[in-house]
Parts: sequence; structure tokens; C-alpha cells
Amino acid sequence: MAWAKSDYSKKAVMRAGEILITPLAQSGFEKWADAWEVLSNWRAAHAYPMHALLMMLRNRSVRVDRSAIVVQRLKRTPSILEKLSRYPDMKLHRMQDISGCRAIVTHVRDVERLSHSIISSRTRHRLHKENDYIASPKESGYRGIHLVYKYGGEKEEYQDFFVELQLRSKIQHAWATAVEIVDTFTQQALKASQGSQDWKDFFRYISSEFAKLEKRPLDEALKDIDTASEAKRLADFLHVVERLNVFAVSVSQITQKLENKTDYFLLELTDNAKKIVVTQFKTSDFERATRVYLEREKASKDNASHDVVLVAASSMHALRRAYPNYFADSKDFIKYMERVFAINK
Repeated sequence: MAWAKSDYSKKAVMRAGEILITPLAQSGFEKWADAWEVLSNWRAAHAYPMHALLMMLRNRSVRVDRSAIVVQRLKRTPSILEKLSRYPDMKLHRMQDISGCRAIVTHVRDVERLSHSIISSRTRHRLHKENDYIASPKESGYRGIHLVYKYGGEKEEYQDFFVELQLRSKIQHAWATAVEIVDTFTQQALKASQGSQDWKDFFRYISSEFAKLEKRPLDEALKDIDTASEAKRLADFLHVVERLNVFAVSVSQITQKLENKTDYFLLELTDNAKKIVVTQFKTSDFERATRVYLEREKASKDNASHDVVLVAASSMHALRRAYPNYFADSKDFIKYMERVFAINK
């Protein structure tokens, strides 16, 4: 297949990012429309480096855990623009997570083994940054390991493109999934430590309890708090289980179902997050997939209840396992949470 390449200089990409976070009335529609095309092309150009790192991640993951789920995704435009707005010093051409690969393994020790295996492997790709959010959880309670690599393969046109590798255990992934589900359905940004204080506290406390289940470091700032009791109190107050069970969406359309090969899936959450439309594209049809992705994003940019993302997975089963937030699948999170409450009765 013909992989997308960047048609613009890094300076033009940087400028496009600046225009897109400037109010339309100030930047002008023509500049804004051109900038959107630049961003779309820049994002699409990450597909090949992402694919190359995916192959390495998949190979390493199955050695550590044969049941590992490995997928890839290109960052949504709203997420890109929100990040550029939140961090004024960040520039679009230097953003390190436009393309990302995720590995979900069974146990936290598998996450750590996988991280060590990747870092110590012989590869032309270069490790740029390691963030160990298991040893030092984020303020939100997020845990996992992120490795940022620079592409260093044979294709010169992709040299130094960033690809982020996210490594999570099943319990860490269940927690992150629940946060994203609540964000989607309550129009919050808990993932970025913004939103309702009760929800933020609940997820931070339950994350600390999940860390105890995995026998890993706790948040030092919470050492004097009975996190199990506080998580239970907030779970009851917020009706967490009832809400998560109600946040159920149905797959209204699957154009094809081709198992056991990597394809691209365009996921569209519509009707106030009550329905999900899944459109599948063959890998060879990536150019059309990115074009449709851009069109859908433009059409939904002013509609907070419409969410669009383009991801890649080997099957619908793998897709649902790796991106349960788009199907409002919080069963694993509820299972782990109830285990915590049972232990602390």
C-alpha cells in the first residue's frame, strides 16, 4: 500500500497548530480550512512509523503474554487541539503522541517485563522518553508505562517521527477505560484532571486500591486517607455502578467483519452517546479512511455529543477489548471495584 507522507514543512505544521487553536473569527475561514488540511496530512503521515513500531510491540508482547491485545490509533483532532490549548509551549510538529500503540497484558509484572524487553531490544528505533506511571502514578490516578520512540527505520521520509507505546495491565486498562466512559457521557475531562471534584477523588481513591491489588507503589499524597472507605462512599454517592451500567451503546452498523487481520475502524459515537457506528476499512484503503475521518471530524467539530476516532485492530473482538470505552464496556472495572469493596468490608 502507499503510505501517506508529509507534504508540508515542520514550520508549516507548527503554524497550522497555532491557527487551529485561534478563534475562527480571528484566523479567518480560509486559513483555518488550510490549517485543518495540514493537520490531517501530518497525522496521516504518522501511520507508517506507527505501523513499524506496532510490529515491534506485537512481537515483544506475545513473548511476554500470549493473550496480549495490541492495537494502534491516530489521535483525534479535538484531543490534539485540546492539548495544544492546554500547553501553550507545545507545538504540533513536536507532539509525541499523535500516533500511539497500546499493549494490554494480564498482570502488572507483565507490563514491567514488556517494558524491559522493549527498551533492551536491538532496534533502529530510538527511545526518546520513558514515563513509568506505575512507580509514580499521575495525579489523576492513571497508571501504566509510556515509552516514546523516534522512528529510525529505512524510510528516510519518516525519520524522527514520534510514536508513543502505552503498556497497561488489565486492571490498569479497566480503570483508564472507566475514566474515559465517564468523560464521554458526562462531558468532563477527568482524564486531564479536570471536572467534578467528587469524580476526580473517586477515581484517584479507587486507583490507589487497585495498586494495592497489584502490590505496587501507592500515591504518597493519599497515605493518611482511608481510600477504600472514601471510594465506597463516593461510589454510592455518585451511583457509579448504576451509571456505568446505563452507559451502554449498541453497534448500529458494521460494514464488514474480517477476522484475524489488521484493518482500520472508524468509530463514531452519535445520538448523545447512545449509538456507535463502526465502519471498517482494509489496510490498503488507508488513504480513504483518513479522508473520511477528516470529513467526519469537520462535520462534528461543533457537536460535543458526536465523537470520532480512527483505530486499527486485528478483529472486532480485539477492537472491543482494546477500546471498550467506545462500547461503554465497564464490566471489568466494576468487577475489580467490587473486589476491593469485598476485601475491605
